[in-house]
Amino acid sequence: MPEFRSLVDLASDAALAVDSNSQVVAWNKRAGSLLGYTSEQTVGRPCYDVLQAILPSGEPLCTPECEGKLCFAHRSPFAVRACSLRHKDGRWLQASISTLIAPALNRDCAGPATVAVVLLRPKKEVVADALTDPQLRVYTFGRFGLSVGDRSMPVDRWHRKHALTLLKLLITHRGEMVHREHVIECLWPDANEVRGRERLKVTTYFLRQQLHAIGLSDNVIAVGNAAFSLRRDAVWLDCEAFETFFNEGRLLVHRGRIEDALVYFEKAERIYKGDYLPEERYSDWCAEERERLRELYFDMLDHMVDGYVECGDHGRAAQVCRRALTREPCREGFHRALMLCLARLGQRDRLIAHYDRCRRVLQAELGVAPTPETERLFQELSAAGKSAGAVQSQR
Repeated sequence: MPEFRSLVDLASDAALAVDSNSQVVAWNKRAGSLLGYTSEQTVGRPCYDVLQAILPSGEPLCTPECEGKLCFAHRSPFAVRACSLRHKDGRWLQASISTLIAPALNRDCAGPATVAVVLLRPKKEVVADALTDPQLRVYTFGRFGLSVGDRSMPVDRWHRKHALTLLKLLITHRGEMVHREHVIECLWPDANEVRGRERLKVTTYFLRQQLHAIGLSDNVIAVGNAAFSLRRDAVWLDCEAFETFFNEGRLLVHRGRIEDALVYFEKAERIYKGDYLPEERYSDWCAEERERLRELYFDMLDHMVDGYVECGDHGRAAQVCRRALTREPCREGFHRALMLCLARLGQRDRLIAHYDRCRRVLQAELGVAPTPETERLFQELSAAGKSAGAVQSQR
């Protein structure tokens, strides 16, 4: 481990080292200058949470189960010629990524071993005015963000916060015209009609000015007949991309093409970084959409578990179950699926431990015991495990 910290410190590029759990174990000053984080702010954090990289297509590159992690597990180098990294202040920076793989002997140390050194090379930023047919990219999952090409909009610095709320409202009602009165009611519920219209006029003007400043045309926000909407061809939404991949995967499931479906489900999962507009958790106007997308997400994970099981990959199925339970620990369907996977993997001790965890979580969170279906499944799997163990001991 010390030699890799030295390699990171001496690197001429922005560099970091990661361990087998994808956590940052070393971070040099050049990386700090590039992304704005100190070593103390990054070491111990997942690398995907620090870099937050996206591909030119808008697809997330850095995720808990990203391609880089799979490459490292197989001791293969990983490289990306072009991507965008998120600076601490919210800006997007163009960069390339390359890696150095740690030798196998490093894996024998106690605790998670260093698996790779990641090198980040910044590229010249694209000027907004030079962009051809620029498109606004909107990120709603986990953390709200806007970008055009590889340039981020520093929305945290906007002094008119209602302009962001207006944009979020139009995103939530995508494909619809939102009447002026409804907008005013959501943004300024206590304002009278005259005052509300004045505020809306100023807010709309400010929002258009901010979009225009990064090269977008003013008509991204369309206004007509006292109603507002987004110009759909000028906006890419992560929530729409998520649904598109999910629906493609579901269609392939119906056609019996399970492995192809899993590819689309995995793409959708990489996009879903957290709940829809989490900073608006107390706003009624987006609560229904947040819950709808959340249920789609768990429906997708359920399809993924079934798909991996059908393909005989119970290890991957178990991983999906654990990710689902990390977000919602009381979903018994995923508890049962995980117990089945553990049984088929021959991990009887983990099966028993997980059932006990399921029972404690349900009692602590909901004050209930597992359903009869969960109890019955556990008894059947436990009994089957005992029988298998007895047969094995007689051999």
